[in-house]
Amino acid sequence: MTLSSSQLKKNNKQQLVFENDTLSLTYDFGGFDGPVSINIYNKTSQPLYVNWKKSALIRDQHPLSYFDRNIPFSASGDSYGNRFVSTGSYSGSLSLPEGMTFIPPGSAVSKELVYLSQSGPFIFSIPDSITQKKFQNSNNTSDVHYRQLSYDETGSPMKFKSYLIFTLGLNNTQEFAESADFYVSETIDTKTVPEEFPLYQQQGDKFFFKYKKQQ
Repeated sequence: MTLSSSQLKKNNKQQLVFENDTLSLTYDFGGFDGPVSINIYNKTSQPLYVNWKKSALIRDQHPLSYFDRNIPFSASGDSYGNRFVSTGSYSGSLSLPEGMTFIPPGSAVSKELVYLSQSGPFIFSIPDSITQKKFQNSNNTSDVHYRQLSYDETGSPMKFKSYLIFTLGLNNTQEFAESADFYVSETIDTKTVPEEFPLYQQQGDKFFFKYKKQQ
């Protein structure tokens, strides 16, 4: 499945990106069962906090919380002096109020959140009436067969939203939200495993799953 958004642009890794004066959010869904990963970059000179308890993935009006009692993260940032720039990275866990992540000024935090498969089953069907396509595998030893369908946002078989709550600045109690809508814009059905299927690339907007076709 390929994901798109009417609100977000795709970068050269086909990740979906939101950006404003305060922060940038980079979503990556690539892999088995649709892992939802996010990179949050704090563009300001103030600390930024994410409240995972109040943040969720929403599909078919049902929220799937982003909160995890274990708060693993990885981060990177730049520090500036009079005559030099130093770059570093760090990882670990912070002693913050439960469900909060701290993002220092001018730095980014990456976090693996949930799987799209946790939000509900992937139900779709490509009719047998759709012409089957084929090409030879990389070894030119056999044909690879598949069916393919594209959708606009209205006709998409799967739509969902990411909803995030932030606080900017020390001792600031005023929160703000950022949300983004996503939809499946293409499905491909094949019996060939992703590793041997050239149309599947390790990109941020594509994920795959296994299923047994109903007879």
